[in-house]
Amino acid sequence: MIDYKKLEAGLNKLTGFDLLTLEQEERMAGNKTLELSTSKSFQARLAAKALDMNVHDLYQLPLKEFNTVCVYVFGFLNEPAEATT
Repeated sequence: MIDYKKLEAGLNKLTGFDLLTLEQEERMAGNKTLELSTSKSFQARLAAKALDMNVHDLYQLPLKEFNTVCVYVFGFLNEPAEATT
């Protein structure tokens, strides 16, 4: 069972460096998706980092829950950031 409050908090703590590092890991794993934010394996990698867990543990989730996690991460990545002035 995924704690979505923990996932949200973890995603908010990730940095640009984390994103680039995870992108590089995903490319080294062979992912050739042009826009990685649309890749479930990349979304899972981000979720695993945010939850401080092994990505392979996420892969073991039941299909619907795994997909829900991925959709959550996709939404987080594509939600416009609030402007700060």
